[in-house]
Amino acid sequence: MKITDDIYLVGSGEVGLSNRYDCHVYLLNGDDESFGLIDAGSGLESDKILINIRREGFNPDSLKYVLVTHCHADHASGCLSLKQSTGCQVIASAYEARLIEGGSDEELGLVRAKLDACYPQDYAYNHCKVDRVIRDGETVAFGRSILKAIITPGHSKGHTCYLMRREGSTLLFSGDEVFLKGMISLLNCYGSSLEDYNAGIAKLKDLSVDTLLPSHGLFTLKDGQRHINLAYERLRAMWPPLNTGWDRDLRPYMV
Repeated sequence: MKITDDIYLVGSGEVGLSNRYDCHVYLLNGDDESFGLIDAGSGLESDKILINIRREGFNPDSLKYVLVTHCHADHASGCLSLKQSTGCQVIASAYEARLIEGGSDEELGLVRAKLDACYPQDYAYNHCKVDRVIRDGETVAFGRSILKAIITPGHSKGHTCYLMRREGSTLLFSGDEVFLKGMISLLNCYGSSLEDYNAGIAKLKDLSVDTLLPSHGLFTLKDGQRHINLAYERLRAMWPPLNTGWDRDLRPYMV
């Protein structure tokens, strides 16, 4: 599903592109016969993501990087199968890399998620070696695409958003940190913290984001910063922002 000239949605359980437990998986074209993905899905039926990549005219063998926003299963458990199929490199922050490589189900939020019927009881996380640990402010480049990592604790301890500026426009892949209408995703599990959220969202408030591409729900091509700032302002007030977990219909897709 083409979003802009360079960005495609190639996986998503919410819109039926791939397995129901997959987050949005974005493809970013590098224009040099290589491309990258933001997140990898749940690892269930990863072949559907590869089929969608081919349908958009890309060769899966040209996948260079999977940039992981955080360790939760719907985002990172698909790294292993994509890496085995394409030879791509997996990139994540240090905190998330440790959990992707060997975190326990408790640390990954799976114990509580299964209790809340967010995953099948027999679901097993696919741990994967992370090829590059990215630090706050570092960049990843492929072709003319250059993405800056912004580590934004809150939803998870080492959650990472990826920022790209191109042709006078600013784009942010916001993962599960912030969504349209200023919503956040604070979980009652390991690594998720309202206190951390205050610090994480503050790092996003002055970026002049146009296109905001979260890992669930709707995205916007214009005025993305307005949604981020709404979350920031709510975090400064007495009551926390609206939380995705309050919409029970979205529960299977928000962990």
